[in-house]
Amino acid sequence: MPKLVWRVKLVAEFETGETTEVEVAHLERDEQAGLADLGLRLAEAKRLTAAIQAKIVPAQVTVAGEHRRTCVGCGRVLASKGHYTATFRSLFGDVPIRVRRLLACTCQGTGEAKSFAAFDLQAATVAPELAYVTARYAALAPFGKVADLLSELPPVSGAANAGTVRNRTMRVGEAVVRPHATTAEKPATVKPAEPVVVGFDGGYVRSRHRRDERHFEVIAGKVIDAQGSQSRFAFARNSPTIAFDAFRQALAIAGVTADTPATVLCDGDAGLWRLQREAPPNATIVLDWWHAAVRFEHALQAAHGLGAVDTHLSGEAVRGIERAKWRLWHGRWPGCRRKLAALCRWLRRTYICGVAGIGRLEHHVRELLAYLERNQGALVHYAARRRNGEPISTAFVESSVNEIIAKRMNKKQQMRWNRATVQPFLDVRTTVLNDTIEDAFRHRYPGFRPANDDEEIAVAA
Repeated sequence: MPKLVWRVKLVAEFETGETTEVEVAHLERDEQAGLADLGLRLAEAKRLTAAIQAKIVPAQVTVAGEHRRTCVGCGRVLASKGHYTATFRSLFGDVPIRVRRLLACTCQGTGEAKSFAAFDLQAATVAPELAYVTARYAALAPFGKVADLLSELPPVSGAANAGTVRNRTMRVGEAVVRPHATTAEKPATVKPAEPVVVGFDGGYVRSRHRRDERHFEVIAGKVIDAQGSQSRFAFARNSPTIAFDAFRQALAIAGVTADTPATVLCDGDAGLWRLQREAPPNATIVLDWWHAAVRFEHALQAAHGLGAVDTHLSGEAVRGIERAKWRLWHGRWPGCRRKLAALCRWLRRTYICGVAGIGRLEHHVRELLAYLERNQGALVHYAARRRNGEPISTAFVESSVNEIIAKRMNKKQQMRWNRATVQPFLDVRTTVLNDTIEDAFRHRYPGFRPANDDEEIAVAA
């Protein structure tokens, strides 16, 4: 059957006016094409882009090397020290390149290196676009699925396997995200700082080293400003010093300074108590009402259970617990403590302590009283805060733990994590969720996806 042949040629035009025309690929189709033959096939698109990339990259490296042949100081032409080979990995194929090395000029002094590469690969042969795409999707899906996805899409050499995806993602966290985070701290402004809400909690992920520990803790949280913008953060709880530094950096990136009026919501966990005290000095620490209400509910259920034995005792216990809860809700902590302490003394009376179920009720009341006494510095007027629209619950913190940790690292995931090396991945994931991953790449690689692309397209249209 007769075939139609398309020959794809690449034309390069230099500053001198010279042009070079190179055929990079040719496509064949039957004249009587069906629906499946219309347009480019995926394999043809891969082959075409790979062929174009194989011509463009070496030419770019050669031209860039020629521009650096002249000494900046004296204008002398630098001598060549030969070439070294490398493989440039991009979204459109792996391209072997030869990079020229040049001898340093004598006018530079003895302290400089004796030779240097004419084209600086910045200690990496992976294109920023490939690293960006890999890290972005690896932060949202398992490494193996990302490797399969990249092998199916138009990129020719996305990733060979899950290990490649993981290693590239970790390198992005170390070389791109972390340096950007240290320099992206918002400077303090002259105008009064707006209030923010800070909340964090811990979640557990499976440990790779099962002999030492089955799980280890990861702290995840959010900083919400007055406009509702959310800044997520996460860090492994390896030591108090590392945790304190990570928490301070997360607050600094979100623009929280010592003068920022902040509200820190906590659930009363003893392990996070010191970390909560690292909040700004003007912060108001609030104990989550839900966690306190749940403990009241446990005591009420035990009190209602006495109704099967003695209705009068059950009614007295329920009234005492409800009065204590009402006083706590209205900010009357001393009255709440007196009521719960009196209830504990009443439950220890001789004619009561032998009743079935009293021991269980006393246990819940004592546990509730001890919990509130440990966190009495974080007890506030909950009713007034509720009327003023101020936060009293850590519901958004629980959702952040589920969003940052559970969805990607626990739920339906069989992967185990290394406590010592999990931080770069957490940095990448929070940066992707905060939608600042492109900013980090722009900071690391100037010219990467300019932020005003949309404006330029609109002007061109």
